[in-house]
Amino acid sequence: MDDKVKSIIMKKLKDWEGESITVTKLAELREIITKKTGKHKFLPYVNLRKWVREVKKEMRAMSKQKSAVVEKTAAKAPQPSAKQEPPAAQGAMISPFADRVYFQNLTYELTSMRRTLERISKQLDELETQLNEFAEKSE
Repeated sequence: MDDKVKSIIMKKLKDWEGESITVTKLAELREIITKKTGKHKFLPYVNLRKWVREVKKEMRAMSKQKSAVVEKTAAKAPQPSAKQEPPAAQGAMISPFADRVYFQNLTYELTSMRRTLERISKQLDELETQLNEFAEKSE
């Protein structure tokens, strides 16, 4: 994913903050990305959702870093009598649905790797038999 695409997604996520991302919003986002980059004309929604998730993770990480910096500077500066409580930490729990999807993706990747290895193995077997045939003919 390009930095330009990241910035486009980040801007739209800030605009849509607090709203759920629907298919119409994904379509709108895809059109904006296509217009501004000139690429990704046939971008599948699955890939776009992955990109949105990645950008959301990055945004959360950046906000956590910013809040950590703010807390450090607040801790260094003398506070008046009012005590400041740190913001509530967001739960880093992964939903069971996300786990299931993650494991399904892993399973899919593993099966595709296994198929590729089987195909390579068959090709190697064929090459080996051809080499043996050439060796027998040359003798």
